[in-house]
Amino acid sequence: MTTDEQELIDLQVAWMDAWRREDREALEAILAPEFTLTSARTDQIADRAAWLGLLDRVKNESFEYSDFRIDVFDDAAVVRSRLSQVARVDDQPWNATFMLTDVWIRRAGRWQVVARHSSNPPARAFTD
Repeated sequence: MTTDEQELIDLQVAWMDAWRREDREALEAILAPEFTLTSARTDQIADRAAWLGLLDRVKNESFEYSDFRIDVFDDAAVVRSRLSQVARVDDQPWNATFMLTDVWIRRAGRWQVVARHSSNPPARAFTD
């Protein structure tokens, strides 16, 4: 594993940990100004402000990443992973597993995420 790959994994974990802790300052440092989320749970594309606005409603109790696949292209990277979370939205359970594709850009020597796409994994493998 390269240094960039490890740094990106660490940032992925820091991102969700900041979400769990409701640390807006850390989230604002990780999310690029043009960040967008295409979510498996809505038909809307959320921009950075809308995603940060969810902090008031979505409470991430715990999370776990697995199955990282990372491609680094100089100052851009694509990080694919599986994220399992225990969360609540307006006091209703929102536990789920998502397949994620995150796009990161390195600017002025630091990585920021510019896009996340999430989907629900199928019940069966592609070849089943």
